[in-house]
Amino acid sequence: MNSPIDSNSVLEYFRPRGKIVCVGKDLTDELRLIHDFLEAKNDIRLPLLFLTSGTPTPGHMCDQVVIFDSETILSQIQSLLNSFFLIFIFNSSEEGIFRELGAILASIEFAGSVPIFIDTGKGLQFNQREIFGECYFHFDCSLEKGRWDFIIFLNSLLSSLSQSGFGVSFSSLIRIFGNSKYMFYGVSSTDEMDSSVRKAIEKVGGNLINALPEEIEGLEAILFCVTSSNPLSLKTIDDTTKQIAATFGKDFEIFFSNAIDSRISSYNIVLILTDLHPLERIIPNSASNEILTTVLPTIASLNVLDTEDTSLSETYEEDERLNVLSKIFSDTEVYIFNDGGLPLFASHHPGGQEACLYTGLFSAIQSMSSDLIGHTPDHLTAGDKRCVFVSQVGPQNSQLRGVAICTAGQEKHARDNLAASMDLVREFLEKGEPEYAVNDRIQGLLVKEFHNGSIKNIMKASKFHAS
Repeated sequence: MNSPIDSNSVLEYFRPRGKIVCVGKDLTDELRLIHDFLEAKNDIRLPLLFLTSGTPTPGHMCDQVVIFDSETILSQIQSLLNSFFLIFIFNSSEEGIFRELGAILASIEFAGSVPIFIDTGKGLQFNQREIFGECYFHFDCSLEKGRWDFIIFLNSLLSSLSQSGFGVSFSSLIRIFGNSKYMFYGVSSTDEMDSSVRKAIEKVGGNLINALPEEIEGLEAILFCVTSSNPLSLKTIDDTTKQIAATFGKDFEIFFSNAIDSRISSYNIVLILTDLHPLERIIPNSASNEILTTVLPTIASLNVLDTEDTSLSETYEEDERLNVLSKIFSDTEVYIFNDGGLPLFASHHPGGQEACLYTGLFSAIQSMSSDLIGHTPDHLTAGDKRCVFVSQVGPQNSQLRGVAICTAGQEKHARDNLAASMDLVREFLEKGEPEYAVNDRIQGLLVKEFHNGSIKNIMKASKFHAS
């Protein structure tokens, strides 16, 4: 299946991150609900398109209205729906909606687009859902609770796509929703964080009761989105992550997102369990890895992208930076942190989690090992992985710790990388760089020297010995 954009790959660079597409004869209530929500949330707004075979809704509620004959396949619809994410909203209670959706979906070659279907009607039978795949979400908007859950879900989804607040990378979102074979979700909202987390977990757990064994075995990732009036503390994020891992298992890759909305007093949570797939399998018709991690940051730096949408360029810049760091540290993951678990340097983004949670874990492992063994361990073994450690006194008697993770046989290289990284951390701290800024400065320096071809000059020197 070929995509029109294949012949002109430059167009791919400017594809919108997502579009909201309402489909049906009369979605006045849904459009009004979405319009009022988007009007107050300009920071995460996506284009809103209405595809209808009925009387058009007043144009002020959406960005574009397209009237079509459901018996006719629209050859031009693919250009209308050119986007990385397509959020289809429809009412399953509407007569003839499947014929209209069928005509639209038959007109679309999902060339690098991830479709998400939100049903605002009474819901579909299992055999009817098969046409939509696993990315089908149901909220009965004839009920007040259904409307509220719909807005919570939509807000979490758009906030994640727009990187509003502490979120996951855009490429990770594509892996979470793209080609999903198994998906279980829950929505909750209470005035207390702990209560809202428990309710979301209970809803997902209730859905898992009826799941087949192969469906549960296929689950690999957890997307946890919480909207709060103020940013969550690191302790709250850590405690919540531990609670999720204790409930569903430690083998899951957890993606944590926290969006901020000062107008709400509750904790609105969306919890999704699903499987993961490589980018190249989800977007086979475009150079997805290059576009998502390399090309867009370059264009953004030339101010070709919308200068107001800084969050998108920042996300791709982070992906590009981590891509280069993975080449520098090709066989080793290095993390250096202070006593409180704050990452002073991280060579990778571990398992979809915030690096401070990951480094805090290693601090606990090292302390526990020291208690059990009676001395600071030379290394730890976990399967085919090896962990080597370094602990040094930093400026003003601060305690600096580091860990390097590598495969068996690469311990010497890991120690060298860890020692060189500790040199850089110490150097920046001694020059008065704030702890919170050290990671960004070192990563930026390494990427710059990598592009200049002089990275070996930085990584070969070391003043400290890693055990």
